[in-house]
Amino acid sequence: MTYPTHAPDFDWQNALCQTLDNLRSRWPHNWPGLPTVLQACMNLLWPPPQHLAALPQQMLAAANAIAEDMEQIANTTVYEPHYHNRLHTADALVSLCWLITALKAGQHSVTDEWAASLLLAVTSHDVLHPGGANSYAQEFEQQSVRLFQQHAAAKGVPMQWTEVVTQLILRTDPTLVAANHEKIKDTTFSFNLDWAVVLMNEADIAASAMATVGPQLGKQLASEWAFRQHPLHKVVGTDAGRLQFLSSLRFSTPASLALQMPQTVAMQIQQLKAQLGQ
Repeated sequence: MTYPTHAPDFDWQNALCQTLDNLRSRWPHNWPGLPTVLQACMNLLWPPPQHLAALPQQMLAAANAIAEDMEQIANTTVYEPHYHNRLHTADALVSLCWLITALKAGQHSVTDEWAASLLLAVTSHDVLHPGGANSYAQEFEQQSVRLFQQHAAAKGVPMQWTEVVTQLILRTDPTLVAANHEKIKDTTFSFNLDWAVVLMNEADIAASAMATVGPQLGKQLASEWAFRQHPLHKVVGTDAGRLQFLSSLRFSTPASLALQMPQTVAMQIQQLKAQLGQ
């Protein structure tokens, strides 16, 4: 991921789409592994030979350990979810990476600690995801938190930042996303927990919001839900299901606005409504 990101006419969305396409060109048979994807993100955010302080290094070490865990789990179990798999984690990682890079280019201050904590949270947020959907609030997110906290303790991540990352993961529960956006409504962007949660929510769904890969991701989610006998599996992968999904999305950070996420979603909604005769 080497791009002239400080050019005034830089196309952030195209850069993300190219990165998402690159991941798919390697999935699943020539997959480099989540640790390699994570390292590519780190190289973009902190070009070598940049040296980091101890705290962000601890968080990134924990992220790498979790990425390694996810590869081992996938290679030793029979079933990997069709949507909530390593490719989804990679999608969310590169989406976050471009969102943070867009923030920096827009003169928004991003500390190494916040950037590292977000990379750690995104790497961790769907670890051990069994496929399907929560049967109660934060069911799968709590499961991810437990494994994350083990790695955080092993790498010496301070309790203050362990709690930050815990909240980032827990608030990826899809039923909380609208409230997360409401919480920062009419406030100025700055790096605090509430805005970081929204940035993470945006990274989580950025790939699915894209016209290029989003429809296929919807079909993959439908397959996952069918396997888990989720009642909406027949709807989520259809045009009507995609229209409902796109209509529910919100983008609030200066980064997602720089990537023109609202515009690309609005264009797809218009096209789908025309196709469906609405």
